[in-house]
Amino acid sequence: GDHRDLHLSLRRQRQMCIRDRTDIYEDEIDKQEGLAQSSFNFSDEQTNEPDSIEEKDQELVIFNLISVDTSNYDMDQLFGFLANYQTKLTNGYFSYMKAGEEIFRIANALNPGTFESNAKTHAVIIVSDLNNVNDATNVISSMLDFATQFSENFHASICDSNRLPLTKQMISHIESQAQEIMRLKQLQNIEKIEL
Repeated sequence: GDHRDLHLSLRRQRQMCIRDRTDIYEDEIDKQEGLAQSSFNFSDEQTNEPDSIEEKDQELVIFNLISVDTSNYDMDQLFGFLANYQTKLTNGYFSYMKAGEEIFRIANALNPGTFESNAKTHAVIIVSDLNNVNDATNVISSMLDFATQFSENFHASICDSNRLPLTKQMISHIESQAQEIMRLKQLQNIEKIEL
């Protein structure tokens, strides 16, 4: 009955995410989208050339890691987990770096920019701007690895940006989005070389 158990637990997660959604966050989702854009301004903060930023659309991938029983995460454990993951805390969010490149950010989904050891939250958001990384498909698999380990350690549901449980279809959709971004990048690089 392993197969059935899996379905059951997925269904339970789905109900959880949905209940969580309707209870607490009606307009929270819109807020989150806007917030992800603002607090995750992935372009280098130093460049103040408005046109260059305008041209570069963000392609955000957002996963919500929501505590299954909506109890708050133990912050000491959470910080320990993030420290083991070699993330670094800056401006109230954590950065996961690889070879000097920021791969994704981890923030308090309920109150972004406030990730102190005394924070209380039962939802963590991980986000990346696929237009701003070298290898978008690699980033997706890093994010999914992180999300999976997190959900096992903290008994969390992995949900999408709408706080709906992440389905296989959703993952494939995100992965093909990442491949498309990389394809376009290669084309742009080829055009640059030809110029």
